[in-house]
Amino acid sequence: MNKKKLFFRYVLPMHCIQLLTVWMPNTDITTKIRGRLMRPFFKQCGSNFRIGTRVIINRPDLISIGDNVYIAHQCYLNGTGGLKIERNVSVGPMCVIVTSKHVYQNGAVSMESKASRVVIGEGSWLASHAVINAGVTVAEGTTVGANAVVTKNFEPHTILGGVPARVIRTQETAL
Repeated sequence: MNKKKLFFRYVLPMHCIQLLTVWMPNTDITTKIRGRLMRPFFKQCGSNFRIGTRVIINRPDLISIGDNVYIAHQCYLNGTGGLKIERNVSVGPMCVIVTSKHVYQNGAVSMESKASRVVIGEGSWLASHAVINAGVTVAEGTTVGANAVVTKNFEPHTILGGVPARVIRTQETAL
């Protein structure tokens, strides 16, 4: 898609919605209103989408969102490489999900980037400040702890934490 069409079809309208709704508090009702207004700008977006204030979204046309997804305030979502957020996912405040990474060339980090798809599995929860790197699939039922940086794939129904993230325990033993 050319940059001009991308800007006028996705970037500008979403930015206007954010500007018009930024004064609204992050309550259940207002996050639903914001989500309903933003739904048409994603590649695909299920029902009951809720989104907080000041969320930065790059390439919404490459982001698919399932039913009952909540994205808290001040998150950063980069859809450049393709992003799929499945059903019943909660993304905590200030999380970062990136689908591209800079390339290391000639002894330095270049401005070029390599894109890789990210999938956030059904029923997962990303706690505040979690970072999901390009190419990662967060398996279904996974909890990513606060401040964790996920750089690789893990088994389903696990609790991850740390930098880089590692398995803390399985969900069944956490009860």
